[in-house]
Amino acid sequence: MVRKEIARISNPLLRPGYSGAHSFKELMAKYRLTCHVTYAILIYCMVFFYPKQLYGAFESESLSPLQNAAGSIPFSIHPNSLGALSDPTIISVNRSPFGAGSLNRKFGLKSLTESLFVVGGNFQDFGVGLGVSRFGNPNYQETLVSILGAKNYKELVQLGISLNMYQLRISNYGQAWAIGSRISIRYTMGAKVETMMSYLNANRPVIGQSKEKLPQVISAGILVRPNEKITGQASLVQDTEFPISVRFGMIYKLLDQMDIAIGKIQQPNIFTTGGCINWKNFRIEFSYLFYADLGFITYQTGINYTHIP
Repeated sequence: MVRKEIARISNPLLRPGYSGAHSFKELMAKYRLTCHVTYAILIYCMVFFYPKQLYGAFESESLSPLQNAAGSIPFSIHPNSLGALSDPTIISVNRSPFGAGSLNRKFGLKSLTESLFVVGGNFQDFGVGLGVSRFGNPNYQETLVSILGAKNYKELVQLGISLNMYQLRISNYGQAWAIGSRISIRYTMGAKVETMMSYLNANRPVIGQSKEKLPQVISAGILVRPNEKITGQASLVQDTEFPISVRFGMIYKLLDQMDIAIGKIQQPNIFTTGGCINWKNFRIEFSYLFYADLGFITYQTGINYTHIP
């Protein structure tokens, strides 16, 4: 599978069940030059001797640029943003229709593009939305369509639910479908502190003839706003197939129209930074992620629009 080859080269988190599709002789025949042979041997060793696991389908998190900039926080920081894809509770506080989109390159590879889009608003006492995520290239394509809903109970507890439709398409192999879910809860502990929990794919969906498991992820975190200028976050993300990921980050309001952010992810080892610029009804977000163990940088940009009557 194209994505498994790419992830195997680019990411230290390796998922079980991949035995290597090419023999050493085939690699030698394909890469005749010395540098290519060396490169192939290194990749081959990663498959058989690396103690981690290999990324599978739909492992990529659908986060806004500002979420990534602040340590890839799995919960939304602002209403009217792409954060609704990973945290539908946030649309319960929307009072105006909004739309948001984002574009980024995963693993620092130009041939792998991820695009995100979400629209939402308020209907009676409920927040509703629709999100779409696409990842891949002409040979390998992941598409995720999410129907979002949320309810705010007495400004104290926000409950968010999303119904997710996964589509996986591989050139010359056809396509497969699966249905998943997400349940999120946000609790307001006070004017300055919020706690959150989320469970992705509690129904344990599988996809394709191989019955590949889709990610099951439990997330928990806390948002702290000691004053109007600073927002801090600490979160834990536990994929059932991966070691637990610990994340920290901070957003600082430099100006009324500008925020800057920094963060750190442990497992994998990533440093993050970025920010956003607010202008009228628009918010432009950007982030950079530095993979310390691999030595490359990825980026993400996005724009949000909120209709204010």
